[in-house]
Amino acid sequence: MVSPLEINCVDFFKYLASGEIQPTDEPDKKAAAETTIEKLALNIDKLQNMRRVAIDAVLGDIDSLTEEEIQQLAEGYEKPDFKGEYTPFCAAITYLLKNYF
Repeated sequence: MVSPLEINCVDFFKYLASGEIQPTDEPDKKAAAETTIEKLALNIDKLQNMRRVAIDAVLGDIDSLTEEEIQQLAEGYEKPDFKGEYTPFCAAITYLLKNYF
């Protein structure tokens, strides 16, 4: 299992714009990611739909941004807000911004 307390826990997963979460292709992390996805039911329809809605909200206006602005947006999602809380599904949003734009 992947602990959310691990500093690099996001490195175990990759995300699709459909809201699906998948294990990374890295062999040393793949088994733990697969187990975590299965045991925590991270790909149930409800979670995929919630992820997709969060992703769509960000990607809807992405065409009007420069590459630098997209990078800044991704960096913003990696940080907690003034209450110390992260945006829901920020790992998925950040992954897509950094890997596809």
